[in-house]
Amino acid sequence: MDVLGDILRTIRLRGSVYFNECFCSPWGMSIESGAKAAFHLIVRGEAWLTMSGQRKPIKLNAGDIVLFPRGAAHKITEQPDSPCLPGEKVVDAYRKGTPLFGGVGEDFNIVCGYVEFDRSLSHPFLDDLPELIYIESELRSKFHWLDSVMQQIVYESEHKNPGSDVLIDRFTEILFIQIIRSHAEILGLEKGYWSALSDQQLSKALSLIHDNAEREWTVDLLANEVGMSRSAFYSRFNDYIGMPPMKYLFEWRMMQAKLKIENTKKTLSVVAEEVGYQSDSAFQKAFKRFFNFTPASLRKREKR
Repeated sequence: MDVLGDILRTIRLRGSVYFNECFCSPWGMSIESGAKAAFHLIVRGEAWLTMSGQRKPIKLNAGDIVLFPRGAAHKITEQPDSPCLPGEKVVDAYRKGTPLFGGVGEDFNIVCGYVEFDRSLSHPFLDDLPELIYIESELRSKFHWLDSVMQQIVYESEHKNPGSDVLIDRFTEILFIQIIRSHAEILGLEKGYWSALSDQQLSKALSLIHDNAEREWTVDLLANEVGMSRSAFYSRFNDYIGMPPMKYLFEWRMMQAKLKIENTKKTLSVVAEEVGYQSDSAFQKAFKRFFNFTPASLRKREKR
C-alpha cells in the first residue's frame, strides 16, 4: 500500500488556484491565518514576504514557490513597507473581474492558490509540516517534476482551455505533494514521518497497519513482521513518528472509521468491525474519546 496516498485520501486533500494575475505598483496583500494552506508562485518580477516572528522579510524572485502548510498569516508585498489590502478582498475583486492592482506597468505576475484538508483529523504527517516552505527557483529547477507541475498550473490558469479548472485542481494537489517531497529532500530529514516512509522496516509496519487496521496487532506482532526486536522496533517507531505503535494504530482506526461513516451507508456495527472492534460500545467510547462526538451524531449530521 502507498501509505502517503492513503493518508492524503483520508484527510481529503483538495486544492485550487484563486487567480493568476499581473499587478502594477503599488500593491500588497495581507493574508490572515486560516484553515487552508496557501501558496504563491512568483511567475515574473520580485516581491517581499513578511511573517510574524520573522526577523526580516524574505525577498522572492521569479520562479520561487512559497507554501504555508499550516495556513500561517503572512504578507506578500511590492516593497517590505508597502501598504496592504486584505487578501480576501483582493481575491474577491479579481474573481469579479475588478482588479485592484491593475493599470499601466503590470510588471509583476503571481499565482495564488490554496490546499485544504480535514483539519478535524490529527496525524503525524500533518503535525510534521512546518509553518513555511520556501523553494527558490534555483532549487526548484533541480526537481524536474516540481518544475513541470508549476509550469502546468501557470499555463492552465492563463489559457483557460476546456477542462482547465479540473486540471488546475488536480495539479494543485500534486504541487502540494511535490513541494513536501522537495522540502524533505532538501533538508535531508533524519527523523519524522516523512523519513519513516523511506525507512524499509517502518514503512512496512505502516503499510501493515494501514492495510489491515482490523487485525489484532500488538507491538510484538508488528516487530516480528518487519524483522526487528520488540524494543528496537518500539524505540524507532516512537522516535520517527512521535508516538508508540499502538497509539498510531488507534488513531488510524478512528480516522478510517470517520471516513467510512461519512462516505458509506455501512452500519456502525460493520464500521466498528472493519476497524478492529468486536464490541459496539467499545468502538463508540473510543470514537468519542478521539473526536469528542459520537459515531451516531456524525452519521446524523451526514444525512442532513
